Amino acid sequence: MKPPTLAIIAGMLFLVTGLAHAQTTTGFPPLPPIPKTGRLPDNPGATQFTFIVAGDNRPNGKTSKQPKMLSRILKDAQRFNPTFFLWCGDTISGHTADGPTLKQQYHVFKTIAATAKRPVFNAPGNHEMDIVGNPAPNTTVETPDAQMIAFYLEYMRPQHARKHAYGAFSYGNSRFISMSTEEVAPPFVTRSEGRVVASGLKLDPGYVSGEQIVKLKEDLEANKDKDHIFVFMHHPIKPNKAASRLDGPTADNLETIFAGNSKVSYVLAAHEHVYYNANTNTLTPPEWKKGSPPVYLVTGGAGAPLDNCGDNTGYCGAFYHYLVFNVDGDKVDVQVIALPEKLKKPPAKKRSKQ
Repeated sequence: MKPPTLAIIAGMLFLVTGLAHAQTTTGFPPLPPIPKTGRLPDNPGATQFTFIVAGDNRPNGKTSKQPKMLSRILKDAQRFNPTFFLWCGDTISGHTADGPTLKQQYHVFKTIAATAKRPVFNAPGNHEMDIVGNPAPNTTVETPDAQMIAFYLEYMRPQHARKHAYGAFSYGNSRFISMSTEEVAPPFVTRSEGRVVASGLKLDPGYVSGEQIVKLKEDLEANKDKDHIFVFMHHPIKPNKAASRLDGPTADNLETIFAGNSKVSYVLAAHEHVYYNANTNTLTPPEWKKGSPPVYLVTGGAGAPLDNCGDNTGYCGAFYHYLVFNVDGDKVDVQVIALPEKLKKPPAKKRSKQ
């Protein structure tokens, strides 16, 4: 029997590569960490690990200077020895389509994010994806913009992963899905009214395209063997204030999809600059166990100016914080770590009398 020729070998390799590629393109595209924050270790057998979740560190005003709270959270979280960080958006002040300005803002954020010493994965927020304009007298409106999305992909993704602002990755017994709730909606789509903040700015209610929904369903179906599926995004499905909710039809659709999947453990968001547990009236959210419904949390306390809590069921706290997730087989528990707004200065040393 003659040995296979180079042409046959090349064809076999092409076929194998094609099959492998086809397997990885089911559902969401691979989500890379933010540049400069390292690589995720390969540990498919992990059933016990810790990760950190936070969001909304964006500066107050049009500046590239980040609030000190961002660095404090990344430093403080090291004591839990996390494997990685999930970030729920609003990493920069943004709201401008000026390329050099955005490049500088992203550079400052990425430099600080690298101090996490762990991979950081982000779901983009409205400050990264939307511009602000004045379409009518005495009105200021936030609008998702295709150019802003392009800048986000250029500065927050490596060159090979700049097609989509959403993505997913697996670690151990879990799947992690980052959704983009800030897509540009078609002009014929009717959406919810956006929240109007104290400055008079009308925020966009967010939008998730049909294409992304299809890929989400494929991804959930393809990962039924996982013990847990964690979904993180910017606009919340269950916010503290109703006006902060993701576009109503979109949110209703996603809530139904997640309720129908027994592996979706937690749905995490930011946008509101508070901590909000929609599930119970206690600070600590319920421990997720096999068969439990998804737990919805808002974690928007990573440095942006804090909001006031509204009247709603559940637990709301307006304080700076981050969340510590501990995965232990088919169980997950969460710790809420609050940080004071300012560090206490050590007492001055008394001079000894000569």
